[in-house]
Amino acid sequence: MSLTALMATAQAWANKEVPSAQFEIQETVYKFDIPSQSLSKAITAFSKVTGLQILYLEQAPFSETSPAVKGTYRVVEVLDRLLAGSSLKYRFTSENSLTLELKNNQNQAHSENVTEDILVIGTNQSRYDSRYSQTGTLIAKDVSEIARSVEIIPEQLLLDTHAQELEDVYRMSPNVVNMDGYGGSREDFLIRGFRRRDDIYRNGVRLKTNGRINPDTVESVQIIKGPVAEIGQMTPGGLVNIVTKKPSYKRESSVVTNFNEHGQRQVKAETTGPLDDQEKLAYRVTASLENSRNFRDAEIDRQFLASSMSWLGDEGTTIDFNYEYTHDERPIDRGLATVPTGGSTIANVSQSTRLDQANLNNRDATTHIWEIDSSVPVFNEDWYLENKLFYAYEQVDEIRNEIVNVSDAGVLTRRVQGNDDRELSTAFGRMQLRGKADVGLPLDLASGLEVRHQYETWTNFAGANQTGGTVWDPSSFTLVNNTQSSPLLRVYTEVEQLSYGPYAQGDLHLADNLTLTLGARYEVYDNEYNSDNKLTGSLSGIDPERDSKLTKSAGIVWKPVDVLSLYASYAETFQSQNIYSGNSSTAVFSPEEGRQFEVGAKWSGWNDRLLLTGAIFDIEQENVVETVNGTPTMTGGIRSRGVESSIVVNPVKGFNLRASAGFLSAKIVSDNDNDGNRPANTPATTASLWASYEFQEAASPLQGLGLGAGLSHVGNRYGNNSHSFELGDYSLLDVGLWYYLPIQNNSRVRFDLGMKNVTDEEYFVASGNDRRISVGAPRTVFGSVRVEF
Repeated sequence: MSLTALMATAQAWANKEVPSAQFEIQETVYKFDIPSQSLSKAITAFSKVTGLQILYLEQAPFSETSPAVKGTYRVVEVLDRLLAGSSLKYRFTSENSLTLELKNNQNQAHSENVTEDILVIGTNQSRYDSRYSQTGTLIAKDVSEIARSVEIIPEQLLLDTHAQELEDVYRMSPNVVNMDGYGGSREDFLIRGFRRRDDIYRNGVRLKTNGRINPDTVESVQIIKGPVAEIGQMTPGGLVNIVTKKPSYKRESSVVTNFNEHGQRQVKAETTGPLDDQEKLAYRVTASLENSRNFRDAEIDRQFLASSMSWLGDEGTTIDFNYEYTHDERPIDRGLATVPTGGSTIANVSQSTRLDQANLNNRDATTHIWEIDSSVPVFNEDWYLENKLFYAYEQVDEIRNEIVNVSDAGVLTRRVQGNDDRELSTAFGRMQLRGKADVGLPLDLASGLEVRHQYETWTNFAGANQTGGTVWDPSSFTLVNNTQSSPLLRVYTEVEQLSYGPYAQGDLHLADNLTLTLGARYEVYDNEYNSDNKLTGSLSGIDPERDSKLTKSAGIVWKPVDVLSLYASYAETFQSQNIYSGNSSTAVFSPEEGRQFEVGAKWSGWNDRLLLTGAIFDIEQENVVETVNGTPTMTGGIRSRGVESSIVVNPVKGFNLRASAGFLSAKIVSDNDNDGNRPANTPATTASLWASYEFQEAASPLQGLGLGAGLSHVGNRYGNNSHSFELGDYSLLDVGLWYYLPIQNNSRVRFDLGMKNVTDEEYFVASGNDRRISVGAPRTVFGSVRVEF
């Protein structure tokens, strides 16, 4: 069948009069938690839960307010509630879409013309929703009602930009840049001048991970700026929270293959839907296989499986279970190095040059994650008792070769080293009460207790130094694995960390347009470190006294008019001293502390199709231990001040734009020579832009075609705190196009073709030190084929 015939068939189906009772989606049951808000926001939240495409007349009065809907309901019940008392009515036009129109629509001809455009072969607009924050902020609400900067990057942007690792996502947020990530084998980023220690958040749980987060099951990425006092230990710059996909009660499946010119080869399959006729039980299974090479000829072998189930009870009780398995094998690519001749400069070699030896560089990581959530209504429909149990286990074996020194002549001194049987387990539990009350003023409250236990063991080994080869010809000398014949190091280490405590966050509505948010957390923490030197037989350990810390936050949001939010906030955080250093003189110090002041504005216009935000912030970090004249001293820190702004807009159907800019002034506060310097890898400016357009009108001959382009800029950065060398700045241009081809029974195929780094700019992503400089990818042509059914 020709493309023209296919489109004609699709349009005929769109115009076909079908009794609304024929659509099963109307009787499907979902769990909803939609607060009272503008009707447009409520409809967006409804669409996100159900997956329904919502079409409406442009003149529809979306300034109206909808009532709150919380609980388990059929689709039609929720629509009746949301539209009760409004001037709108709904009409189902297919199993996947409905139209909202004026009840007193006098222009019947115009209404009929609108129904001609019912079929949208492209992307459901709700998949671009960047407004609703839930697991990372305790109390679920629209970002315009949060007294801090929060960026939400939905899965659809990952698909449109062909993001194959989460490092492709972080750069969409202002004042966020990627770091070297242990040779590209871990998630690593810097927010507002502060680098994460090792943690990333997954569905609101702090998770130390020695590997990559697989993006195949990501629903959205939340980047929350500044300290979050109620969430626990973190760096003061902010955090990244990964929200994973949940089962859907609408049956959907897809198969995707991704590829690029350097050798990426990946296939992924996903299916979700109900398991019973009553649609009380649903499942989701995601699996992917990858065997790829990148532009530096590094092989990536990854297998991933995620399975989850959801159960909806008659009284609003829900239980969600999730299991994930990841096996990730790849080298630890330390990148390039500097040459000290005439001052430190990065070696002038090809970006694809490997200074390691491939047969002595491999990292094999396996991760298992189990997670169970339950929510039970208590007292009445306004209160829920929510519980979470989480356990993660990770096992890693690695061998690598590190550069120890580069001589003035560029001669390399390298060492073979690694870690045997690195095992990391994280157990987490939470019990939380969340709901609404009237205490003289309306109050939204989330309060609970959390406990977290982390245990890690590993054997670190290294062989004697080996000198030979140069930065220009590293393979002229062959390294040998001398870790057994000439051992330099073999130490078994175990680290145990325990933390627990209560927390609370409340929104007190002082007036209809004025909300005060207060939060606090009292955390008790206990760390222990032990090591056993297998070469000398010596034992050492650190067991600081158990300690505690109270952190607090306050914020206020004022809406002088319905579309404008003005806010101010203050928040604190802390981190215990780095027990992994094994330095007993360091671990006994009081914890690192951080605080932030932030003021900003958020404007939501064009019936909530535009969100414009701006923020000014001041962050101060204290109690960082550094060595002064050979003695550990609690004196260091970072002072970071800046401005950032972002815009997310959908001005017309099919067009989406996201842009941001950040300006940062950060300096080291220290008693050593680095005092006043900008921290390593911290740019003064960052910017990003992504815009896409899909032809979605049924009458258009280009219906189903999408075009996208993006630009990201990172300003100049220093490679270390002493400013001995620079990484430079860079700007990257990416382009892509896609096409949706409908086939039959609501199935379709999406073809993607694009190019990253169109100008083939040579750049450096980040620096671990002068011998670990991560190299950016060159121009890359990519493609994918996605079948949805």
